[in-house]
Amino acid sequence: MPIASFFTLGCRLNQTESAIMAKSLEALNYVITENKTDSDLCVINTCTVTNQSDSKCRQAIRSIRKNNPTAILAVVGCFSQISSKIIEDIGGVDIILGNEEKLNLRHYVENFLKDSTPIIVVGNISKNAFTIDTIGQHLGSTRANLKVQDGCDFVCAYCIIPRARGRSRSRKVDNIKQEALQLAAEGVKEIILTGVNIGTYQYQDYDIIKLLETFEQISGIQRVRISSIEPTTIGKNVFELMQNPDHKLVPYLHLPLQSGSNTILKAMRRRYEIQEFEDYVLSAAEQVPDICIGSDVIVGFPGETDALFEETLSTLEKLPIHYFHVFPYAERAGTKSVSLPDKVNSNTANRRASVLRILSEQKRTRFAEEFIGREVEVLFEGGNKGNIWKGYTGNYIRVSAESPLPLKNKISLVKIISAENGQAKGKLL
Repeated sequence: MPIASFFTLGCRLNQTESAIMAKSLEALNYVITENKTDSDLCVINTCTVTNQSDSKCRQAIRSIRKNNPTAILAVVGCFSQISSKIIEDIGGVDIILGNEEKLNLRHYVENFLKDSTPIIVVGNISKNAFTIDTIGQHLGSTRANLKVQDGCDFVCAYCIIPRARGRSRSRKVDNIKQEALQLAAEGVKEIILTGVNIGTYQYQDYDIIKLLETFEQISGIQRVRISSIEPTTIGKNVFELMQNPDHKLVPYLHLPLQSGSNTILKAMRRRYEIQEFEDYVLSAAEQVPDICIGSDVIVGFPGETDALFEETLSTLEKLPIHYFHVFPYAERAGTKSVSLPDKVNSNTANRRASVLRILSEQKRTRFAEEFIGREVEVLFEGGNKGNIWKGYTGNYIRVSAESPLPLKNKISLVKIISAENGQAKGKLL
């Protein structure tokens, strides 16, 4: 049987789409492997969020072609959408697909197998509601990403994604339900709703809140988690769902802050001021017991002085945000921020990022410490040496516990006994 391998760069949505493409290849009898060599088909699902991302894509194309000289090489996704001519000029690529066509990869592979004619399909991206014919291949995962939305109508100054993925559009509700039912049948216990800007979900009379209710009737799915969501796109009524212990929606939010300075937020063309963000976070912490709140932060954005960075640091210190992903600003050709003055030295940006990452680790650990002595439910994902199994609570605390019996894909009661390095240790009850 032919062997296919996937090389996924970038975001959670890319990972989701790679899983969908992998599953679709089963119709052509492909076996998916994690090996980096000797594949019959290599698929690179690309990212183009920064100039560095583009560079990584180019390097991956050359490296993968070198290590798999006889394979069909397909390059798909965001870099293909923006820079198909660059990919073509690199040489050695058999199939180039933009974002509109990449989930139809199987059909293009089938066509290529018939006559070996190079295929390049990069067109305009539809604005219409969409469906997905294949569920993702999750290879026994306990948690699965479920794509519900794509594209973005926001035009942040640093972001190329609206060009790479098109306008915001939503997946049809019945099609979402169908995949959720299939995932449940495969034993998946937690689904993670993902997209580019999922808070803008709108299909007929369904918004993101009404969509959440559709999973309540799907037996087998025990947890529903919202992935990263813009703070201006989801109202406080989501707190009522999280408050309800019988509701599947877990007490967790990931709200990109990007900066704690109104000056920088305005330069970034974000759609809120810091007081609005703070109000939402404080309301969430007040209304939802044990909620975990994560965030994203960009440091070193053009014009960010030491004083403005201190505003971000102060915001993150005082707010009940329990961890944050920190990114030094990286230019992307074609975005508004490229032309902004007062660029920040990369050493300065990296130093600021280090300060925030240390704070994030401290806050994540303190959050886990709050649960010492308490009993929590953990969905275990896998084990390693010494009969140690690891998984996550509903509010996204990473927990390890010892058990001689397999715990994978089981939700078990655990008493937290200690916490360090952002994770907790527990005793199985």
